[in-house]
Amino acid sequence: MAHNVAVFGHLGVAPELTAVYELLVTGGSRTTDEIGVAVPVLEEMRELGLVRHLPGDVWQAVAPDLAVEALIAAREEANRRARADIGPLMELYLRNRDEELADNAFVEVVSGVDAVRELWHALLRGARGEVCVLDQPPYVTPLGQHVALEDETRERDVQWRVVYDRSAVDIPGRVTEIIDLVAAGERARVTPTLPFKLAVIDLHAAVLPVVNGDVVDKVLLIRPSALLDVLRSTFELYWDKGIPFSPGGIYAAAADVDPNLLGLLAAGLTDESIARQLGLAPRTVQRRVRQLMDRCGAQTRFQAGVQAMRRGWL
Repeated sequence: MAHNVAVFGHLGVAPELTAVYELLVTGGSRTTDEIGVAVPVLEEMRELGLVRHLPGDVWQAVAPDLAVEALIAAREEANRRARADIGPLMELYLRNRDEELADNAFVEVVSGVDAVRELWHALLRGARGEVCVLDQPPYVTPLGQHVALEDETRERDVQWRVVYDRSAVDIPGRVTEIIDLVAAGERARVTPTLPFKLAVIDLHAAVLPVVNGDVVDKVLLIRPSALLDVLRSTFELYWDKGIPFSPGGIYAAAADVDPNLLGLLAAGLTDESIARQLGLAPRTVQRRVRQLMDRCGAQTRFQAGVQAMRRGWL
């Protein structure tokens, strides 16, 4: 039956405990003397949810499905605690690494896709206050994985403010992802163009990616300095200029105003891009945009956006 209890090894149960559990599953309940191991071993198994201690000094195996679920739950709780506790350790790591560098070495070059990805993940694990991002392609972390990373930081009440370049919003399926992130708490805005990619974490570090074609294989890690202050100010400048991204039905518009169309139009997307995002024919989008402009009494798309904001639709 050894292969049947291998799952316990995968969940971190010591071989000695697994052997005792296998004995109780195959041979039935037994006394401490019959099992032949020290009582502390059995007590450890009981704490893990593998066995029950019955009257008469009898030990009984817990049903395998219940035992496995208990182990999985314990491991998930340990993972949650580890994520919560990594912040102070990350701060210590960054502080000590800063001390190892010269006083004027406030910029560190990190090269290699794997090293860049590891740095980004480590900075997010250590984030405690706010992450500010200027977002445009290409990306180090696959978009789906980034959603999970952002969700993990939110468990520590980390706030996200993101300004999306229009090229980022134009990626098929990206609008749906951003809508989900906004619903989860991200504050998002869109602007026609951004000068570069940027992430500022808790005012103690900034990551400035160096794009090589369609790959980010190098970043500049900027520590507290005048340069970091300038980069943070640059983010705030584009944040103030950006248009709030809020599609998904949160407008106060009338029912016949498509909130998704309005949000994408306000984000500055072309009719062709909107058609791709909404899965509509370009002519259909053009017709709906014209109807919206007529309703607002606007002569241009920009005027329609202004009128939408005045009417509280955005």
